[in-house]
Amino acid sequence: MGGMRTPFGTWIYLLLVISGAAWVLGLQTSWWQRALAVAAVIGLAVADAAHTAVVSELRERTAHGLDSLSTWIRGPLAIAGGAWIAGLNLPATGRVVLAAAVLAVILFERSMAAPVARSAR
Repeated sequence: MGGMRTPFGTWIYLLLVISGAAWVLGLQTSWWQRALAVAAVIGLAVADAAHTAVVSELRERTAHGLDSLSTWIRGPLAIAGGAWIAGLNLPATGRVVLAAAVLAVILFERSMAAPVARSAR
């Protein structure tokens, strides 16, 4: 994951994945609570960019943990996290439909990127 190499990329991706989990669970927060989470992540990224040892080591562990998650999990969670931060909350059926749509797009994208097998003649 290219963004996992930078302090801002790792922290923002972590925020999106955690927010995606909150969205999947149907947790609702007010705008200021989401803004506080974004501000905390920006603070972590700034401290990391300033080479604060504890924060930099935490980023390394966080990046490793995120890398250990399947792309099938972290990608859709990050997308859902963006929706959650934007304040888009849906009932459970809406979340399932949106998750199915994201999965369909990922499957379509993978099928387009897969090499076409040629039949032997």
